Amino acid sequence: MKSVIMTTIGCFILLTTYAQAEDEKIIPFNALPHQIQQAVLKYTKEANIKKIELIQDEGVIKYEIESMENGLGMGITFAENGGILEVEKSMALFSLPAAALAEIKKDYPTIKIQNVESVQSYYYEVEGTMDGKKVQIKVLATGDIEDENTKESRDDHKK
Repeated sequence: MKSVIMTTIGCFILLTTYAQAEDEKIIPFNALPHQIQQAVLKYTKEANIKKIELIQDEGVIKYEIESMENGLGMGITFAENGGILEVEKSMALFSLPAAALAEIKKDYPTIKIQNVESVQSYYYEVEGTMDGKKVQIKVLATGDIEDENTKESRDDHKK
């Protein structure tokens, strides 16, 4: 009986955690906070917006805006404070740098390319010292942190 109760509690916790992991909801432009509306309008016109998603993931709120202008799609993800997290822009295959295209053809000779996007991710780099050691941290506007020192040490072990 005790094991059945513990299993039930474990399943409940797992399902609750999974359900709270990420929640996406389509919203209208006027439901965006004013600062996000202003940030969006710096990049596209309201008439060009095709979809707006409010994304809540582990207490972090993001807004993903999809728009279309001159036949090319663009997606911008904003943090809750209006900071840009990522910009994705559709582009023509021939717009890729020659070196990138050559490497794709070499490594994937039979690929049938369907979509090409330019992606820019934005973050802040913080440097300091901790316990007498230099520390370099990459932090997103959402507060997500990647410790560059840990990443480098992982990469060193791969060699």
